[in-house]
Amino acid sequence: MTRLPAPTVIAQRAVHTDTHQLTVSTIRIAADCYETVVFDDSPDKRHKGMVIGGYVIDFSATRAPDREAGMDNHREALIALRDETPQPGGTR
Repeated sequence: MTRLPAPTVIAQRAVHTDTHQLTVSTIRIAADCYETVVFDDSPDKRHKGMVIGGYVIDFSATRAPDREAGMDNHREALIALRDETPQPGGTR
């Protein structure tokens, strides 16, 4: 049986503003698969399930086929976290 390598964090950045405490994280989950996710860092998880930059916080991810595309997703999410405010409307 072939073992898959453990996911590896490629990039991770916290963005804490006066309205939210979030982290964007991009991991390599397989040879040709990178995933970007936005996490709620607030103690009460007040933004869990809300939407920012097209991500449902703590629920959705964007996949990319290579590191370059994964880093593009990461940068776009990071810009959204800096420029936008989480909005209601996310789904599980």
